[in-house]
Amino acid sequence: MVQSVERTLSILELLGHYPNGLSITAVAKELNLAKSTAHRLLSTLMARGYVQQDSHSGYYCLGTQCLVLASNLLNNLDIRSVAKDALHSLSSSTEEVVHLCIEDKNEVVYIDKVESNQTLRMYSQIGRRAYMHCTGVGKVLLSDFNVDQLDQLIKEKGLPIFTENTITDRKRLLDELALIKERGYAIDEEEHEKGIRCIAAPIRDYEGSIIAAISIAGPIERVTRARVKGALAKEIIKQSCNISNKLGYIQK
Repeated sequence: MVQSVERTLSILELLGHYPNGLSITAVAKELNLAKSTAHRLLSTLMARGYVQQDSHSGYYCLGTQCLVLASNLLNNLDIRSVAKDALHSLSSSTEEVVHLCIEDKNEVVYIDKVESNQTLRMYSQIGRRAYMHCTGVGKVLLSDFNVDQLDQLIKEKGLPIFTENTITDRKRLLDELALIKERGYAIDEEEHEKGIRCIAAPIRDYEGSIIAAISIAGPIERVTRARVKGALAKEIIKQSCNISNKLGYIQK
């Protein structure tokens, strides 16, 4: 299995040096592979869009899926860079933990975090994944899903329960997402971790699509409902708009 992965990556790296493509014979020769092995690996890569074949020459070259991966990586890196000042500003003004998250494969991925100077133990850390239906950032990201996408997520991931407050009903989740769209932010009412409340807001790209979310999280004793709906809502919306504007989003 590891050998197949290495050979697959070697093919992609090789084709990256030949924009006009290579024949299957040349690929096999360059990588010291049997022609049948090269054909099998190239066929798999073609099926996934990472390699394409010229209909006239028969040569193989990199496919558009490689560009998609590169674009996703650049976008995510850009988001971290653009959002850095806003995250630290939020952390400084609120003295709570601040997160930056994206969606990947119907899950939340934490890509940046600014710790609070106050003691707090919670699930999140950079690189960690979480379900979308039970987190503030996840619900913000879900608010940009259409019904088909949401149903696919429910089919694939389910709506597992984490606390007594977790939303586990499709209709209730749809109502929650409609509310998030209306007010512009999401609240996690101890839905993922008992004793932790958070507020999250969307980050939009130049087309208005939600590509990330930021959140402020803390213990319910400090992050009270009144504070969430007052100062924290005002501050997180301000900073989410700042980040979105830097990414080219113009609010209509």
